[in-house]
Amino acid sequence: MKKLLLSLSLSLSLGLLCANPTVAATPAFSTSQIAQIRLTNLSFKEIMRKFYSGQMSNISVDDEDLEEMPYIGLGKANSDGETTVALMHPVINYKNTAGEQRYLIIIEKVQFAGRILVSCHACSATADLYSFKKLDNGLFQLVSRTPKKVKPSGVYGRVMLEEKDIKDNLQPLGKNLIGSVFKNGSFYHGLMPQWWEALHLPENDFINVYEVGDGGLENGNYNEDSPLYYGYEVSLKVLSGDTIYHPIMLTYKGEMPNKHNEQIEPIHYSEIVKFDSIKNIYK
Repeated sequence: MKKLLLSLSLSLSLGLLCANPTVAATPAFSTSQIAQIRLTNLSFKEIMRKFYSGQMSNISVDDEDLEEMPYIGLGKANSDGETTVALMHPVINYKNTAGEQRYLIIIEKVQFAGRILVSCHACSATADLYSFKKLDNGLFQLVSRTPKKVKPSGVYGRVMLEEKDIKDNLQPLGKNLIGSVFKNGSFYHGLMPQWWEALHLPENDFINVYEVGDGGLENGNYNEDSPLYYGYEVSLKVLSGDTIYHPIMLTYKGEMPNKHNEQIEPIHYSEIVKFDSIKNIYK
């Protein structure tokens, strides 16, 4: 039953909606090199000049949502004539496990065809995340960042990194690790799969987003009073303790077809997943 539930929900999103972090050819994290990067402020202008110098170009977009965010073109158009546009999300204030103030910057990189966002259902985007601390002299020092080519979950041409979701769910995810766990989802062929993700904000390693596990499923092909309707929810609880990475308990509750797909049966059980720091996955 457990394998069936996971395969039904997660296979729908895999490749189309969810993307695991890119781990190949990632350089070693260097705290000393990271700490050398200091900015006078965390404005869009300062961030872009520091990390994207020589790549920027003026661009105009036709999208009401994106026009409200600071943006600029990056690089040259690809073979399909699409241009990368960098967007800066609002700065997220948070505290690390020691209670020290930190600032999270999200630079989302989306694709535009002319002035129109490339927004097919399977289209997603990439994002660069940076965390800073403020020094006594007023400068902002880089604490950590994502490695290159990180591709969080996304759909319709955007990444699924909402400021409110991140802020509302900030909590210790390890002994010296603060982060956030949040649920994402989408609609696919009448089914509404969801999944849990964890944003790790370490200060001795790269920032990254990891898929934690199944987040639930609703069968939108039928009305709720139909005998063929089923759905289930998955709640999440971080199990705190004296561990480098805290285990996470996922609790399944609802209805789902049995392994032979012959009968819809009630389900209610829990499982615990742990973070494998070698493979960089929860399992």
